[in-house]
Amino acid sequence: MSHTPPTDPSWFERPQNIQRMIIGLVVVCVLLVFADLFYENPHPHFGKVETFFGFQAWFGFIAFVTVVFLGAMLRPLIKKPEGYYDPEPENEFPRLDRPEDNITPGDEA
Repeated sequence: MSHTPPTDPSWFERPQNIQRMIIGLVVVCVLLVFADLFYENPHPHFGKVETFFGFQAWFGFIAFVTVVFLGAMLRPLIKKPEGYYDPEPENEFPRLDRPEDNITPGDEA
């Protein structure tokens, strides 16, 4: 089985559309931060600090960065060596000349 890349990239893979999505995401994030000027949280959980401008944005950013760095620190502890799940590269094209592959259930005895 050969894999050939598609000749026509999808809408999400075109470079000009990727750029548009990034710009759109940045615009939405900036608008959400400025929406904080017009919104007051009626049920604050962290006290006065939650009333600071853009608290939800920078709290979410700090939480995201913390999770990414913790994941990077955990990687050496839980990662598997290369080829752990597929130790034999020939599994994609199994060899039929090995005797153990040609044994049928009735031939074992």
